[in-house]
Amino acid sequence: MWQSRNNKLWRNQTETAFAVYERACTVLTEWQSAQTQQAESINRQLQPANIKWTKPRLGRYKCNIDASFSSDLNKVGIGTCIRDDQGRFVLAKTEWFSPTCDVEMGEAQGLLHAFRWVRDLQLEDIDFELDAKTVVTKFHSKNDDISELGDVIRDCQQLHNTFFQNSKVEFIRRQANVAAHVLARVAPSLASFHIFTDTPICIHNIIINEML
Repeated sequence: MWQSRNNKLWRNQTETAFAVYERACTVLTEWQSAQTQQAESINRQLQPANIKWTKPRLGRYKCNIDASFSSDLNKVGIGTCIRDDQGRFVLAKTEWFSPTCDVEMGEAQGLLHAFRWVRDLQLEDIDFELDAKTVVTKFHSKNDDISELGDVIRDCQQLHNTFFQNSKVEFIRRQANVAAHVLARVAPSLASFHIFTDTPICIHNIIINEML
């Protein structure tokens, strides 16, 4: 998947797409750390202390999904992270599509892509979480929506009813969806979609901290 780039660095070394990904992750992690420290005291006052990612029930998996929107790149990034009942990393995926779209459509597409991926993985006993309240509300609604967004929601509902009848789709706060959020932010900078079988460095500390 990862091919060497044509342009060579000044030391005559070819930089791989994965190296670009690692550097992007490092920069993003450092930026997030600086932003977190700067806003820590304010966030502590404004955000309830009990909002955090929680482990799924015993014997189940949890799939977190988020979308990001880059006007500069004209891309929507999707980040998906699967963990087990101990909070251990199982798999993650980053992907993007273009052109960009409104937030609700991007988040709905994220849920649809996650359903398709987990279906192909043939994972059972898995629940889904995303921080898009409108999308989750529409997903559970019985009302007929003839919009383009409604078409995507119906595709999600059909996949859920066919393959995931034992699965929940729930809304969570952004603070409980950090791993998927970071993956979604990284996704548009990558050359193509990528499936991670080992914990990506950009969410390694998040996974460890949320296992505690």
